[in-house]
Amino acid sequence: MILLHRFTPFAIAFASALLFFALIFSPFTLWPIILLCTLLVPLLFSRLLLFEFKRPAFWVFLGTPCLLLASSLMFFLLLESNTAKWALAIMVAAALFLYAENVFAFYHLPSTYQAYSLEYLTLMMYMGSAFFFTSSAYMAQLFLELPLWAPAVAVFVSVLFATTAVFWVSKIGFETGIPYAVTGAIVLTELYVVLAFLPTSFITNAAAFTICLSTYFGLTRAHVLEKLSTTVTRRYLAFGAVLLILIFGTATWI
Repeated sequence: MILLHRFTPFAIAFASALLFFALIFSPFTLWPIILLCTLLVPLLFSRLLLFEFKRPAFWVFLGTPCLLLASSLMFFLLLESNTAKWALAIMVAAALFLYAENVFAFYHLPSTYQAYSLEYLTLMMYMGSAFFFTSSAYMAQLFLELPLWAPAVAVFVSVLFATTAVFWVSKIGFETGIPYAVTGAIVLTELYVVLAFLPTSFITNAAAFTICLSTYFGLTRAHVLEKLSTTVTRRYLAFGAVLLILIFGTATWI
């Protein structure tokens, strides 16, 4: 049985790569392959997680890669360059493989698992998901003429789940993390709305949102884990401020 689990990360990477391959070459003709691979990735992750639906760990470890895959597919539809599409496909397939490989080690070969691997991978995957998701949300609002509240609600739910998951993998209990998750979801949803009114591109807005989300994650995790100090606070705020200045300073204002 463990041999089958050993090959699951490779199967996940292959299915995700095949999904993007079909989307790039012939999405209308190869739609059965697209549908099959879209369903296969979460199914393979569920099998790797032993279908333990009653455990919070199952939903955290399943939701993280599924959100990355879903948001990257949404972002994929915005791309025009085949080079960018291939780059996205390779990056997402590699990220899913790396995550699945660490989930396999954590569940089935604990002696080989590197401490904090899933914690850092989860954090990085949510950063990628935030960028892909908000980019797609801003574009959907523009081209589909959606009311602002519709993508804002989706952002609220996504940030709420992401913050809860990041706190959980950081070994912070749900009871402790929920207030921070709700507060973060409210504040970052307000930020999403504010950025929507700026005369900048959806890429700029999404990048700024992701930086603010990362800063919030860093500061709140450090506070709850009792590692927050003046030096840590200044480092996070200074790094975030420098990145925001670079982004908005080099952006094209409409």
